Amino acid sequence: MAITWAAGVVGMQPSLAAESAFDPPALYLTWQGDPTTTMTVNWQTEDEVKPELFWRDRGSKADWVRAPGSSTPLPGSDRTIHRVKLEGLKPGGAYEFCFWPGETKFHFKTAPADLSQPVRFVSGGDVYHERPFMDTMNRLAGKLDPLFVIIGGDLAYSCERAIKPEKMERWVAFWDSWKKQARGPDGRLIPMLVTIGNHEAHGSYRQKPGMAAAYYAQFPTPGNRGYEAVDFGGYMSVVLLDSDITHPMDGDQLAWLGQTLRERRNVPHIFPVYHVPAYPCFRSDVEGESAELTQEVRRLWCPLFEEAGVKLAFENHDHAYKRSHPIKGGKIDPEGIVYLGDGAWGVRLRRPDRTRWYLKKADAIRHLFLVTVSREGQHAVAVNDRGEFFDEVYRATGRK
Repeated sequence: MAITWAAGVVGMQPSLAAESAFDPPALYLTWQGDPTTTMTVNWQTEDEVKPELFWRDRGSKADWVRAPGSSTPLPGSDRTIHRVKLEGLKPGGAYEFCFWPGETKFHFKTAPADLSQPVRFVSGGDVYHERPFMDTMNRLAGKLDPLFVIIGGDLAYSCERAIKPEKMERWVAFWDSWKKQARGPDGRLIPMLVTIGNHEAHGSYRQKPGMAAAYYAQFPTPGNRGYEAVDFGGYMSVVLLDSDITHPMDGDQLAWLGQTLRERRNVPHIFPVYHVPAYPCFRSDVEGESAELTQEVRRLWCPLFEEAGVKLAFENHDHAYKRSHPIKGGKIDPEGIVYLGDGAWGVRLRRPDRTRWYLKKADAIRHLFLVTVSREGQHAVAVNDRGEFFDEVYRATGRK
């Protein structure tokens, strides 16, 4: 039960003890600004609640600070999404928040200001075919204690190719698993960055943003534009892209990508993330609709990645493990980009075609990547669903 506080006053003693604490069925963290100084808290309810929370330094005895937010309906659902953006936070800080002083506290960390200490994140995609698979991998992601998680599309598998009502019950299960399982070893909430996959949109590929209304309502970044760069101070940029699910790869997105990468030419760590792979390990790369998109990624985006000095790119969609040879100009080149994928977080697996010229290693393994970023380089370790490290790649940045 909520505790009654003097109206509008934070830090006063409660006047009445009350019922059980508010505990929303979906609670997740995202970013709408620099992860070193901001955090966006999102939660969902079926009832009307005031979109606000209270926060402070973790473990502090200081008064709680009230932070108002906003609410929006979740399309196709009885739920409402509530969102509060916290700003002016300290880099590398530990914070706690609650929905009313005296109730359950949740906590998180902001990104550090620089790479004086290495930063770790987890990347993967294609999350939810079966609940036990998803629970296992979400729990593993939290156990690895990353600063944040990247999911490259196909989160809840709520949309089929045919246009029909979205399976919103799958989003309910996705958020229930995420809230319960994807926690750091100390119980902290782990922020997520996402890109869109074909199972977030009615009709799969080459759709309009309105065909992925639930996805766009739930994730404030990248927003309705569908693509965005999230900049961690001046040391790392995660470039979230839409591989023609709801925005064409050419045109506005291509112009934006070129400009975005040029503006970050001095950023030592740039990680593109998108759903449909340039170098798929299972689907054909020469025929079919997915292959057409694959060829577009190679033709339009890969040259820009190479020019920007990208070392690792994260791909998804094919439901198997993949590590490519370093590739530049469409050929194996030690100075090229290693493409990691291919989206096998919590899905049923496929047997990859290991004969393809660009594959260094591929197998039917459910996995995620644990990536450590330092001043010297990028170290990606592949971790299977038993928590075993089974492959790795290290790329020096060439910039400090």
